Amino acid sequence: MIRERIGQAALRAYPPAVRQARGLEMLGMLLDTVERSRVALVRESGSLVLGGLRERRAITARAGTRRLVADSCCQAVMIFLMLWLIRGLNRQGIAGASRQLLVQDVVAVAILACALVGYERIAAIGGLAALIAYDPLGPHTQLLGLAQVLVPIACLLVMVRAPQRRPRDPRQLLWLMPVFVVAALPADAQVGLLPEVLAVMSVGGLLRLLHDPRLAIACSLVWITVLSAYAGRSAPARLGLLDLAAVAAGLMLTVAARRLWIMRHNATA
Repeated sequence: MIRERIGQAALRAYPPAVRQARGLEMLGMLLDTVERSRVALVRESGSLVLGGLRERRAITARAGTRRLVADSCCQAVMIFLMLWLIRGLNRQGIAGASRQLLVQDVVAVAILACALVGYERIAAIGGLAALIAYDPLGPHTQLLGLAQVLVPIACLLVMVRAPQRRPRDPRQLLWLMPVFVVAALPADAQVGLLPEVLAVMSVGGLLRLLHDPRLAIACSLVWITVLSAYAGRSAPARLGLLDLAAVAAGLMLTVAARRLWIMRHNATA
């Protein structure tokens, strides 16, 4: 029973379609091979995990570089929207509720819900409209303020032009629950919880780099905006952490770009 559970866990490294088509066969071969040897169980389970990662990497590579970059921008928009909502709810908890903040939060929830379900083009158009309505994009915009919205605008434009190719799924709305939970936590009045939340997402992106660089690229794009927006206003005690985050984000983007180049090279070889 324990060996079967270990084998099932190792099989989860494979894409769902492969598990459905060949999962029982591979699990049976694994159990027959490791029937009397724990060493063989560890070895064969590791081979299954590596094989699953190779399969996922091949599927990702077949999507093409342009599609992967576009998907990275779309995922960056999702992260931007989540952080925007968390920041807005934090402001209400710190400064008190106001009509303007309430309207912005409702708009953020609606746009994020559309993006999560799969109506990404509608969400991107709504995000661009929200940026124009709520951010300083007028003729007196300072250079720093403009720099902070350039990456979100670019990602939103990519999302309008090339949204992710995925089925619409209302179950993705469950991702709103951790957003509201994080927003309810106590936060610093100036920087909130955005660096910490983004750091957790970045760990997930790094773990996925073995077979998919999209989340890592998306987190790196968001780090550019977060660091430019909050580094100058952070308390001195947190500047060192933000500097470390800047270095880590740069390394993550470099490694993700390298992985993307390797996938493109292998796909064309």
